[in-house]
Amino acid sequence: MLFTTSWLVAALAVTLAATLQAVTGFGAALILVPLLVLAYNAHTAVGMTMVISFCSLLLLTFQVRKSIVKSMARNLSLGGLAGIPFGACVFIHFDVTRLKVIIALVTLAFALLLLLDWMPRRTFGPRAQAAVGAAGGFLGASVGMPGPPVVLFLNHQGVPKEQFRATTSAYFCLVYPASLFLLLALHALDRQAILTAISLIPFALLGQALGTGIFPRVSQELFRRGVPLLVTAVALYSLATTLF
Repeated sequence: MLFTTSWLVAALAVTLAATLQAVTGFGAALILVPLLVLAYNAHTAVGMTMVISFCSLLLLTFQVRKSIVKSMARNLSLGGLAGIPFGACVFIHFDVTRLKVIIALVTLAFALLLLLDWMPRRTFGPRAQAAVGAAGGFLGASVGMPGPPVVLFLNHQGVPKEQFRATTSAYFCLVYPASLFLLLALHALDRQAILTAISLIPFALLGQALGTGIFPRVSQELFRRGVPLLVTAVALYSLATTLF
């Protein structure tokens, strides 16, 4: 049903998440899943996040397509496709709440390492990129949050903000629909969740427009330092909302 308290909270969350996503190329799921879980059950929240994130990312990817690092996006995506079936198995058969706690703790640890510059920078090849993509595919299909491993990996590699945003959005544009179609084929998603998510798409487009206007004002250094800080904050928030 539209215009309920839960729907209005979701509309605000979608606008904020889409704004962040347009600035960074990620972030919608990191914010949406914890917030939507406050209003809906975990499986419904994950399904809604997949639909909303994909719709907003599709437009962003088209706008920034010239900045995509194609070889990296390809390797990440191939790995992502391999990880999705395992994530779908977890989504169907396991307690998603416990998995969210584990993910939040691992994400927090890596984000803090990056934030404190304790991880030496080096260039990793196609195999490492595919492995990171697989981790993202697994998380995308299981908890609707493919971002942490891919975002932290690209930030660790020192990818310029334009290429960072374009490459992550291109990767997510493949992972989300692939996860969504598999879960729908397995009858693991509620139809009402999909319809509710579709009703929220206008708010995703609003956030997309706001974020696109903010992006040019963000410096490369602020972007590099801000990404792990943002992931740290969201991991803490996700952990708090899941446990309490």
